[in-house]
Amino acid sequence: MSPKTPQRAKLVLLSVDGLRPDIYRAPEWRHRFPNLAALEKAGASAEAVESIYPTTTYPAHATIVTGLPPRDHGIYSHLASLDPTEKARPWCWFAPVLRAPTLWDVARASRRRTAALSWPVSAGAAIDHNIPEIWNPAVADPHRDFETPARHATPGLFAEVAQALTPTPGKADPDQLRGEAALYLWNHYRPDLLLVHFVWYDSRAHGFGPASPEARTALESADQAIGKIRDAISSDSATMLVVLSDHGFVPVEKEAAPLVVFADYGLFARGADGSLALRRLGAVSAGGSLAVYWLEEPSADDRRRLAIAVDRLRSTGAVREIVDRRQLEALQADPDAELMIEAAPGFSFSDRLEGPVVSDSPKDRGTHGYLPSNPGMEAMFIAVGREIAPGKNLGRISLKQIAPTLTQLMGLPPDILAPGEEPLVLG
Repeated sequence: MSPKTPQRAKLVLLSVDGLRPDIYRAPEWRHRFPNLAALEKAGASAEAVESIYPTTTYPAHATIVTGLPPRDHGIYSHLASLDPTEKARPWCWFAPVLRAPTLWDVARASRRRTAALSWPVSAGAAIDHNIPEIWNPAVADPHRDFETPARHATPGLFAEVAQALTPTPGKADPDQLRGEAALYLWNHYRPDLLLVHFVWYDSRAHGFGPASPEARTALESADQAIGKIRDAISSDSATMLVVLSDHGFVPVEKEAAPLVVFADYGLFARGADGSLALRRLGAVSAGGSLAVYWLEEPSADDRRRLAIAVDRLRSTGAVREIVDRRQLEALQADPDAELMIEAAPGFSFSDRLEGPVVSDSPKDRGTHGYLPSNPGMEAMFIAVGREIAPGKNLGRISLKQIAPTLTQLMGLPPDILAPGEEPLVLG
């Protein structure tokens, strides 16, 4: 957009979790994602989007709606618990933990109607029509837990939407359901801001690899849902459509378990039944990295044990580098972490507490969470609407530029969020 006085507009924001731009642009696969290809021609798109650290869903989605890095918005990882021995760890589901205003906050402050479907860190948010992403961490398959999001949704909304869906919840992939639910919210409430989080590609990319047939089939489902939403909103020229992702994805061949090494060096306690229990050391695995925390002031012996354990982990070939507190500050990442361990190419870090330190049979065949500068961690961005130049190449952009760009698209002052970030010039 040009920097003239912005006009009021509606915004539909669709996030395809984990989508790397070269996946849908690959010539041999492009025909399978016709809606993404058409949107790139019709609007402005980035060659790549540099994400935040760690390159994971919850910190990145918080950046998308605030324009701030994790150090400032307060979502440092996906997990709310730093206890790696906890059986069912809660995630950062709840919006009140955000330490900065969001896109939905500034929209509602300007008397805009807001709606969201399965958006990370949105439970309890001030959103008019909201079905947040949240589940019981003890369940085997979060995609089949409908009771928890229903309980945290706008009263009555989950049942209202579910009753209108065809197919019904539990009989379609998650992105089909999200697409149909998004259409319902658009048709019945005409929100000024609609946020939708598509998750099936990310799930299949973890399980089978980012370029696997299973992941590409999941992306086809998201592409079809995006096409239906585009068609539904196309009659309103004042509605802007943005499709983006939060981070990229890379394949992995081996899995390393840093917590097994930490346990070997006595950094966890032992319960009466012999099971590991929390002592002073906390940890959160992000797949491509692992954050380490001192939950209490460590002794000199604790620090020595950690240093020896990290050296042993290095000796396996699973470690690319150690990201220390100085580097974390430069990355505007977690201020509470003592360090983060970056996995070597081809490796992912699990949160296993038992078994071999390195396994050649990883549970996941794809992951993310590495430094945002690593090849394959790039996200994608496409914007379509009035005064947006068709086919414009935005080059490589920052995830932090997106929030001020979105506020400008809606006709709000671009500096109302992340005032230090320049919005993208889309026209």
